[in-house]
Amino acid sequence: MIPAKSSDDFSWEKDLSEDLRMYNEEWDKSGGFDIDFSKLRHKFDTGAVDLNDDNLVLDPDDTNLALLTRLTHLAITHHKNETGIRSLEFVRVLKANYHPSAGVTYYITFEANDGNQTKQYQAVVRYLPMDTQVISCCPKPS
Repeated sequence: MIPAKSSDDFSWEKDLSEDLRMYNEEWDKSGGFDIDFSKLRHKFDTGAVDLNDDNLVLDPDDTNLALLTRLTHLAITHHKNETGIRSLEFVRVLKANYHPSAGVTYYITFEANDGNQTKQYQAVVRYLPMDTQVISCCPKPS
């Protein structure tokens, strides 16, 4: 016999459904880069990276920021090879979101200087310790 659902079950399902709607709405608007996770009760195994933490790295001497900096350098190299622009230089990582995939996919927002000015860029990088793939890297849309 299947137990009857209580009003608490429906409340939880409604909260989950509302969180999923908000998550999808923010995802669609920003492509995964600008999601305000503080609005959500459920994070669906995704989240914002705490740049000052080391919870996403295996090496105890490593940090999240150091990992994202390495991944951003790979993304800049990818961008240079794709566009032929050689003057792009890394400035700093601003923020990042992540979600599990085949490894972890990072949505990194960073600053880079193109020789004339510093601009914000966005990169999507799928990370496995032995197999890292830059999916995209381009200036952040205004």
